[in-house]
Formats: sequence, C-alpha cells, structure tokens
Amino acid sequence: QAVFPRQPLLGFGPSREKNPTRSGSADRPRPWPRGRPWAMLIPMSPDGSPGLVPDVVKTFHIYGWYMVIFLLSIQSLGEILSGDAFAGIIFAIMAGIVIYMIHDGCKNMTMYCLFMLGIMSGFQCFFDILGLLSVLGGRETTSSTVEGTDQDVTVITKITMHPFFDKKMDDQYNLQSLMMLLSPGVMSVSCTMCYLSYNAFSDSLFELDDEADPIYSRGFATGQPPSSYGVTSSPRRTPPVTRAFEGAGHRLSG
Repeated sequence: QAVFPRQPLLGFGPSREKNPTRSGSADRPRPWPRGRPWAMLIPMSPDGSPGLVPDVVKTFHIYGWYMVIFLLSIQSLGEILSGDAFAGIIFAIMAGIVIYMIHDGCKNMTMYCLFMLGIMSGFQCFFDILGLLSVLGGRETTSSTVEGTDQDVTVITKITMHPFFDKKMDDQYNLQSLMMLLSPGVMSVSCTMCYLSYNAFSDSLFELDDEADPIYSRGFATGQPPSSYGVTSSPRRTPPVTRAFEGAGHRLSG
C-alpha cells in the first residue's frame, strides 16, 4: 500500500518536499522564509533597511521625542480618567508609534512614519483648538427628569452654564476641562518634533522620478501652458498664398 506524504490544508503551514540530495528521497519540512514579515507593511529603503537616521536626531531630537512620549502618556491616562476612553486609546496608540520609531537608536524612524504622524498630530491639534474655543467661555451641562403618569409623561431638560473650571462641579468635570486645554499643546509638540526630524533627513519624500520629469518639464506643475506631449516642437510653416488670375501662362497641347 502506497503511503503519500501529508500536505497542509489550503496551503497554510510548512509544506513538505523531497530532498533529492539524500538517499531514499526522505521527506523533510520546508523551512519558513526568514526575515521580518512586517517589513512588507512598513516602508523601507530599497536595500531592505529602514534607512539611515541623521545623527542630530539620535543626539538632540531624541530628548524631544522622550517628552512627546511622556505627554502622550499623560494625555491618554487623563482622557481615560475623565470618561473618554476612545480618545485615551488614540493617544496611547500615538505614544506606541513614537516608542516604535525611537527604539534601538531610532532605527525604525523613517520619513514616511514622521510624515504620517505629523499629519495626524496637525489635524488633531486643529480640531482640538476649534473645540476649545467653542467652550472656553463656559461649558453647558444638561440634566433630564421625567414626571407624570404612564399616560401623560413629561420630560424636563435643564441646561446649566458653568465656567470652564468650576469648583462647584466634581473632579471629572474639571479634569475634562484640563484635558481639553492640554490636548492642543501636546499635539503641537508632536507635530513640531515630526517637522524637525523630517527636515533633518537629507533626502526628500516627494522626489521627482524619471517618469514625472517630462510632465513637470512641460509646465503641468508650473502653471505654464503645456506643449504637445510626445511631439517635438518645430517652427510652424505658413502655407503659400495663391491669388486668382495670377501667375505664369501655360500653353495647352491639343
């Protein structure tokens, strides 16, 4: 009775193949591919490494990134304690991204990560400032009470205006006001560090490649009227002007 080697279902798991170099064609497991599987998800340089980080980032900017981690951690903890767990998770994720970038001498810091983190911090700072300006003059609290019987129900909603910081309110109210005041500052510090570290790189994230050079050279990005794409420019020839009943005479044979 022939014995067939076991094959993995649906192609998952290490498959088995025969080794022709060994006697008896013994089966051996195929090793998993070496390397980091998450390398396909994180942009890297063409040689496979995350890229060279400038020395100024490792020497001076690293202290600023430590401060960003500290501020993001405080902001995340404060948001959770104030009752906004979703915002606390977002700030914790941003702190984790910064920790990942500066780990082991900032070897994972790339221009792509700095650009995306800077865009995220900038937009968050903008919307936090808008929200802060809308409640800086006072915050509203609502309370509802239900009165009446099953057939006649009356809902009374009471809206009360409180100062931005109110000693008469509980600690959670004042902590929410404090987090709304600190969030734009934390986001501005994070955006500033992304800007400084991004400009420390000698390369550019938006370099023109060989395919984009003809487009830019023809004026599409400079506001100039583009020329005919793919056609070499040549001086325009004017057709000769022919007038009626003029010219040399010709004799017709016949």
